[in-house]
Amino acid sequence: MGTKKKGYIIILLVFINVICFSCLWRIILDPFVDSSNHEKRKLASRPKFTLEGYTSFAEEFTAFFNDNIPFRNELISLNNEIDYLVFKKSPVADVIIGKDHWLFYATKDAGDPIADYEGSNLYSKEELEKLASNCIRQRDFLSRQGKEFVIYIAPGKERVYCEYMPSRYGEPAANYKVLQIYNYLKENTDLRIVYPYEELMEARGKVKEDIWYKTDTHWNYIGGYIGASALLKELGIDMPAVDSEKIKISTNGKIQGDLGGMLNLSKRSNYLDEEYVVEGYDKHNVEEVKTDFYGAYIYHAENADPRKLYIIRDSFCYHMGPFIGSQFNDSYLRHYKKNKYKHFVKQDPDILVYEVVEREVDRLNTFSIQ
Repeated sequence: MGTKKKGYIIILLVFINVICFSCLWRIILDPFVDSSNHEKRKLASRPKFTLEGYTSFAEEFTAFFNDNIPFRNELISLNNEIDYLVFKKSPVADVIIGKDHWLFYATKDAGDPIADYEGSNLYSKEELEKLASNCIRQRDFLSRQGKEFVIYIAPGKERVYCEYMPSRYGEPAANYKVLQIYNYLKENTDLRIVYPYEELMEARGKVKEDIWYKTDTHWNYIGGYIGASALLKELGIDMPAVDSEKIKISTNGKIQGDLGGMLNLSKRSNYLDEEYVVEGYDKHNVEEVKTDFYGAYIYHAENADPRKLYIIRDSFCYHMGPFIGSQFNDSYLRHYKKNKYKHFVKQDPDILVYEVVEREVDRLNTFSIQ
């Protein structure tokens, strides 16, 4: 038998083994197999065959088989890593592969970060007036109760780390939606607004560590500390500068961010982020009373600011929470999707902060405390 024919036979036997015994191998190797759902959708379930539904059974079973094939995640990871590492292209439309393995979010389902970056979605004067009017209504509602109100906008990764964006997107626009909002509210109202872009860019030049995750849309704990410090300063609380002798930054293992997870990249690869710990500020013996990502983060500290803080937040508060929570005796950070007026009434805070990430800043048009 020739060498070439032997090669074909070996390939055929391997293929038959994979097809016929993949489920058996999956049972044997189950402890070592990734069975998580990384696709942000519900996978197809096994269909039941019925006489009424026999015409769609084949299609439904194909969807089930494709979603539950043994070693599915490993095969997807292999394909995606070839695309990512070899061809430098993203197999997922919502994830952009930038320079030096930096990943960026390109969704249009939760804002449009690329339009923000390019400045192609600017507001008209009338739209700015409408947004300002809504924010003023919320402020006035709180003022009548003797409560403070602050708007907080977390900058987008694309602008802060624009040098890692693919060259096809060019330089970030000099005029963009959030800058329009910030300038308009500063020039035409007495609303309090914090947009810590300058603080983040200044800190980038002073610390050697990244302040954002490469594989995540969010800032890390260093970026979170800088962002929290800017908010606390507006509220009259000074934190040590991130580059001061008081602040100590250390590593705490590796982490893969949400964008890496969306690409289903193997966590065994070297393309993971450093997780950092920021210490050296006065923590006031802070206690994390509750941690619920889509609910509330609740903190209690001792001998800190006596004002009660309430933040209507999104996911960017996750990395700010411990720092903010350490500076008030009581802090309540509620996710905007699960926030209800009854929560506000029950907490009866002295300060309310409405926090929103840059790509979702349109929420300032319609949010209501009531």
